[in-house]
Amino acid sequence: MLAKQVPIGLLMASVRRRQRQAVEMRVRDLQLSNQQFWLLVALVECQGESLAEILAALPMDQPTASRVLAALSRRKLVRLDSDPIDRRRRRMVLTPRGHQFAARCLVVAAQVRGAAVAHFSSEEIATLRGWLRRMVDNLDELDRLSPPDPSRPKKGLATGQQGDR
Repeated sequence: MLAKQVPIGLLMASVRRRQRQAVEMRVRDLQLSNQQFWLLVALVECQGESLAEILAALPMDQPTASRVLAALSRRKLVRLDSDPIDRRRRRMVLTPRGHQFAARCLVVAAQVRGAAVAHFSSEEIATLRGWLRRMVDNLDELDRLSPPDPSRPKKGLATGQQGDR
């Protein structure tokens, strides 16, 4: 008899959980949440982009992003500035202290990202990336074709709470 296969969603959740744990263990002394960590990384990697463009690249809803940004702002790691070219746009800017934190975060992000695909060839990584994008597209299509029932109460993760990037 064949052993029962672990569902792909559970494997992906396990990868996500292990990534979050790896980050948290490496930046514990910075007292950053996983979301704050990835937002700082995104600020460096997406320099010059608007707030909306940076947040679009993160798996974070707008209310969560606002809370994370407020927490980083209270800690004087980031500030919101007006865009000098388009006053309707806002830009997140790292403070000098934020740059120190972000430099450490970039090193950890590279370690964790590299470890996740350490024994994969570049072709395997490209294939995996394509498959994962297709899975996201498939789930988006499910929601378009069969939207969730808005009258049903949301529970657990479906409430929009996200614990990591």
